[in-house]
Amino acid sequence: MKIRHILAVVVAGSLVLPCAAKSKDPFGVLAATVGNNVVLVDAASGRSVTLESGPVGWLFPAPGGIVFAPDVINGSTSVVNLRSQRVVEKLDGLTMPHFGLRQDRYMAIAGQVLVVSYPERAVMKKIPAAIENPWQVIIAPEDAAMVVLERLPDGSTGIHLTTVNLFTGQTVFRRPLGGDIRHMAFSASLGLLAFADHQAGAVHLVQPATLNPTAVRRTPGRPVDVVFARGDSILVTALEVENGTGLVDLAKFKSGKKGISLDKEFGVPLPAPPVRIAPSPDGEHVAVAMEGGRVAIVRVSKREVVATYELPGSPRDLRWCDPSVEGPILPEWSDGETEEGGFDPYVPRVDDGSAVGLSPP
Repeated sequence: MKIRHILAVVVAGSLVLPCAAKSKDPFGVLAATVGNNVVLVDAASGRSVTLESGPVGWLFPAPGGIVFAPDVINGSTSVVNLRSQRVVEKLDGLTMPHFGLRQDRYMAIAGQVLVVSYPERAVMKKIPAAIENPWQVIIAPEDAAMVVLERLPDGSTGIHLTTVNLFTGQTVFRRPLGGDIRHMAFSASLGLLAFADHQAGAVHLVQPATLNPTAVRRTPGRPVDVVFARGDSILVTALEVENGTGLVDLAKFKSGKKGISLDKEFGVPLPAPPVRIAPSPDGEHVAVAMEGGRVAIVRVSKREVVATYELPGSPRDLRWCDPSVEGPILPEWSDGETEEGGFDPYVPRVDDGSAVGLSPP
């Protein structure tokens, strides 16, 4: 199956995430890495729990209310249960699972792409891929493709985009990207990839199959992070502003006979520069983590901050999780004793020299 056919399936098969309630009030759990801890914050009330994890860079949500928190410095992974709000296991090694549509398998990057069954830990497929510095990974709907943004925090080895066809088990392309691309987002409804270019002060909208440019969103600040919300039709960009504050830039696009066009735009001021942005499970809100540790929840439809919560410090990563999402049919993590051995890590321990490649700026 050719990549153009794959992406046609991707656009047609947009995944609708399950949510805990019909209400448009915030729900779920915000998970953030701060210092040597993972901090869990209830999105509705702001109540928080701090769990010791070591210096974690990225968080990896999994089905069944689980988040994997790999500590690349010490070569271990904390398994966090969002339902019981505690660390249920410490793994010797790094586990970095990327889940797509299916709950019984995930993708991991370890010099190649591994498709691994969950939670049995069996390697189902190995896909050769020269992915050197994985920074952000997007699994397309229907698990058709994996898109990987490669870079180091300082961009010293260049920035690349790699696309892997998960159906055929082949690398489609690996291409260099210009500018200073900090993060990316994918809209299935628009059929576009968005690149947040910090250097250019713009968000580039491109065709996923070819990377051909479709539109450029010039922003009143430097983009730090980007997501899509409300049915993937609204581009939400977290911006650094020159006066030392921040801005959430909202841009609604529509698709017509003449292509993609801007429909509406709006800005929501922030009191500090943003660090990370995370969409809610239902796409109605975004959470923006700022320098100093403040988190603002923005209701996208109302274009306003509806809640502000405090973290004990500036976060490295922020994820908005729905603990009610069911896990695989096989036994999952629980409040009781875990099975002997637990989950085996699939990404080997890295040395101190390469650990920096997994820490956000």
